[in-house]
This record gives sequence, C-alpha cells and structure tokens, in this order.
Amino acid sequence: MAARGLMLMGHGTTSERGQAQFRELVARAVRRFDGPVEGGFIELAEPSMFSAVGALAARGVDEITIAPVVLLPAGHLKDDAALLANYVRQRWPQINVHLASDLGPTNELLDCLNQRVNAVTAATEAILVVGRGSSDRAANAELHAITRLVAESRGFPTTHTAFVSLTPPTVTAGLDQLARLGADTITVAPYFLFHGVLLDRIADQAQEWARNAQHTVRISAELGPDPLVLDALWLRIREAFGEQVRTSCDACLYRVPSPSDSDTH
Repeated sequence: MAARGLMLMGHGTTSERGQAQFRELVARAVRRFDGPVEGGFIELAEPSMFSAVGALAARGVDEITIAPVVLLPAGHLKDDAALLANYVRQRWPQINVHLASDLGPTNELLDCLNQRVNAVTAATEAILVVGRGSSDRAANAELHAITRLVAESRGFPTTHTAFVSLTPPTVTAGLDQLARLGADTITVAPYFLFHGVLLDRIADQAQEWARNAQHTVRISAELGPDPLVLDALWLRIREAFGEQVRTSCDACLYRVPSPSDSDTH
C-alpha cells in the first residue's frame, strides 16, 4: 500500500500569532491523518512550502496531497499551489501528487463565522463581511456569494460585503452603505483564517469610522485553527484522494441527505 503524505500550504504572515495559528492547525492535522504531515508557507514565514514537501519526500512517501489552507480561489491557489505541485513532480517523479481545492463556502466555515459573530454580540442590526480582496474577479465574486449565504442561512438581517485591499468596496464604504440602510449597530466580520496585518488594518478603519459616524461597531475574530476549519479542510483532502466529493450545493437547504453525510473524517 502506498505511503501517503499530507502537506498543508499556508499563505504566510509576519504576524507571530498568525504563524502560531497555522502551526496549531497543522498539529491538529497530524493527530487526524494516518501518515506524515508537514506544513509550509507560500511567503513571509518559515518553513517554506518547498521545504515542507522536501521534508515529506525525505520521509519516503509515495503520494503527497497538497492542501492549500486558503479560503477563496485566487492566485495563491491557482498559481502557487500549481507551482508547488509541478515542483514535486519534477523533483521527485516517483511521487504521485494530488492537489486539493480551496476551502470554499462550506457549512463548516459558515458555522465558524457565525460563532465568531455571536462571540461579540448577542444581537446585531447588520453584518459587514470583509475579505482580503484580490485582482481575481472570481475570488471577489465568491466572497459576495458567501455573504449571501450568511444572510440567508444564518438569519442575519442586513449584510454587505467589503474588501480591505485591491478591490472595492472598501471597509468604510461598506459601513457607509449599511448606515444608509438604517443600521446603528454593525458587526464587522473578517473572513480570514489567521491573524495578520490586514486584520489590524480592518480594525483600525472600522474603529475610526465608528468614532466619526457615532455608530456602534463590533469586530469579530478571524476563524483561526478551529476544529470546524479542520473539518472543512478535511473535505477537500478527501476529495483530492478521490474518497468523497461534495458538489457546489454544500450549503443547499433542500439537498437530499445521504448516509455518508455524517462521515466527514
């Protein structure tokens, strides 16, 4: 039987807290996966993604599944993950490589986001879901879809989407829009996995807007290395192994349940 290895590919951050959160997720994966596990970063932190797959190869695996720990299908998935997969194929042609997809809008991640919002407020008039922002239009559109899912399936009354970089609307523009819709109390919900400088920027912009507009703004935490995040990641890992595939209707209200739905590990 082939020896399987798992490599978790993180974005990378200069934030020590964010790096520690990623490493905690890797540690959780080690406890769940029956085989060698390594974690590496695309940029800004060590070990690099190349070092991580090298460590797996040195452990004598026959297969490597690269699991990008990224929320949306932007350049880090489409470019960096593909680059890493090709690097493994060229450097170790005897190793079979599988590449998992982005995490996507799973019920697990929506539940995790809901928990983060509930942790800062018992009731709120409006939710501003804030993403990183990308030059990739599909990734930006995906965040708008996630906001819609939050609104419809999580019962939040008024929602809007904003981005902290690269594409409009900005955080302040999103807050302005919700205020025009009549919201006095707004929860800013960053759709980020781990802590980093962009989260600090979101908080600074939201707090400055609140002081000037004289509105109440609460800011929820990032998703972090939560067990629900690992569950979402595990779905993509199993898909890459060809063991289980979810359709784009992961969050459908009327999807017919199957016996395997309860088996997510």
